[in-house]
Amino acid sequence: MVEPDMGGRGVGMARETADAVIIGGGVMGTSIAFQLARRGFGKIVLLERDGIASGTSGKSSALVRMHYSNESTIRMAWRSLDIFENFEEITGGGQASFKQPGYLVFANEALAEGVQRNVSLARSLGVETEWIDPGEVARLAPWARLDDLAGAAYERRSGYADPYGVAMGFADGARKHGAVIRQNCPVTGVRVEGGRAVGVDTPRGPVDSPVVVNAAGAWANKVAGLSGDRFPAEAIREQDTVFETAGIGGERVEVMVYDAPTKLYFRPEGADLLLIGRDNIEPEHVDPDDFNEKEDMAFVLDVVKRMTPRWPDFENAHLLRGWGCLYCITPDWMPIMDRHPGTAGYFICTGMSGHGFKLSPAVGEMMAELIMTGACPRPDISDYRLARFSEGRLMQSVFDRGFQG
Repeated sequence: MVEPDMGGRGVGMARETADAVIIGGGVMGTSIAFQLARRGFGKIVLLERDGIASGTSGKSSALVRMHYSNESTIRMAWRSLDIFENFEEITGGGQASFKQPGYLVFANEALAEGVQRNVSLARSLGVETEWIDPGEVARLAPWARLDDLAGAAYERRSGYADPYGVAMGFADGARKHGAVIRQNCPVTGVRVEGGRAVGVDTPRGPVDSPVVVNAAGAWANKVAGLSGDRFPAEAIREQDTVFETAGIGGERVEVMVYDAPTKLYFRPEGADLLLIGRDNIEPEHVDPDDFNEKEDMAFVLDVVKRMTPRWPDFENAHLLRGWGCLYCITPDWMPIMDRHPGTAGYFICTGMSGHGFKLSPAVGEMMAELIMTGACPRPDISDYRLARFSEGRLMQSVFDRGFQG
């Protein structure tokens, strides 16, 4: 599997060299490591300060869907779906546990035009999606009250997966291609000489490398600070809940939903549970090393308040568990994937803003192509360049900020 904690026994060892060092063991870092390793880039070393998927990735709601407002992100999601559907074969045995109950985006009259525009764009790119009327929505969601809806977007192949299994699958796949995966190995320094990245420092000793990839998620700016940098990507607290819904109203939710009017997203969690999250209406900026990892009762009550008008029987559901976790957001709630503007060999992959899990397979491919060739035109990685913020070219969504669309 992956290399275990060496308990500091690496201190004093000879300097290590690598062709690329990746910082961060979530789905971003492991996907990049896998894609570089399978392409034969050389010796790939991934460094994770805790365990694989121990941060944001492991607590992901793990939705996989294609509904976006721009071409490049739709292409990324569509490509990622293909990898999720063939994950075991592609990674050489990793278990994504991918389930495909389908995905609905509920839209009222105010949102219908924008959602339909997204559907048309996605269909023009080959995505299997469609706009359906309230009668068809009722067939897929018989538990729901739909009197405020104009219809919904529907993706029959979308679903959800096991976030830990996906991250471990990428890590194990990378290792099978010769990569070194080190857990419990924090990066304590990023070395830059003459305007070029030359390696990193760790408690086990330095690793010299001409390529350094910051894929540290919510900790990206803590890593960036090691070389005097700061990126427009901030850690915020996100919350999710799981309710037991067995037997309420005689119906079960068997499809994933983004309910745009109520700002809730939810999906089945096994047979009789429902995982529910809410848009980040007022982002709570936090220190990723010091935040509340439990759910707030005010949040839980707000979820119930928003959910009950859509599913009246939900008032009889029982809270099973909840948690606080992290997003790393940018000003336009879209990723940064780029080369460092002033440091050759330093690459940035952060600010996933809640999109990360579903896009991670394509992100790994795109970052590998950028690192190896200097570009990735399709999907167009330049759409996610760091400079778009200073240029005032922020990416747009038909939804408010806080929904990952």
